[in-house]
Amino acid sequence: MIECTLCGRPVLGLTGHDWTALPWMVADGTGVLPGPCHVTCLQERGAARSWAAAVEAYHRKRWPRWLAGIDAGVGWRLHSSRAARRFHLWRSDGGMASFPYGVLAVAPFRTETDLAETGTAHAAALLAAMGADRPGAAVPLPRMIERLRLTDRYPFVEGVVTLRRNVLVADHPLVLTSACLRAARQLAAEAVDI
Repeated sequence: MIECTLCGRPVLGLTGHDWTALPWMVADGTGVLPGPCHVTCLQERGAARSWAAAVEAYHRKRWPRWLAGIDAGVGWRLHSSRAARRFHLWRSDGGMASFPYGVLAVAPFRTETDLAETGTAHAAALLAAMGADRPGAAVPLPRMIERLRLTDRYPFVEGVVTLRRNVLVADHPLVLTSACLRAARQLAAEAVDI
């Protein structure tokens, strides 16, 4: 089972909710160990801002094309990688998400996260929490999260979990503000013009 380095509870790897902290991402003295973690745990530990700043600096250097804004007092910066055809969304409240250009093709905007390959202990635990192990069975993601006793780590999560070709996949909404969505469409259009 993949566990959070901060709370020791399972990490699903959901876009916008989980991250893998690397040594250069967190300030000394935060007590954050490298490895997978819940963004909520980073926030509770008081390390979310320093972590977000380090990841922001990395993406500013690596993906220098971005647009920025403020929504409801929260600053955001949407980075674009034309080569990878991906966006990276950084928020001043510690929220982050990385997602492909293709997510913008059809509203409502959704993203898929591979959770685990069958045959692993992590997949076995997730399948048990799903209560279904037949391919194609769609189980509400909130139900699986509740059975894993992780509702405090994944508040307000929606979507479904499905077993596809021996991989558990979460299909969940990607929440973008209208200003951020306009920025994403502009950045994607610029990539097409090149």
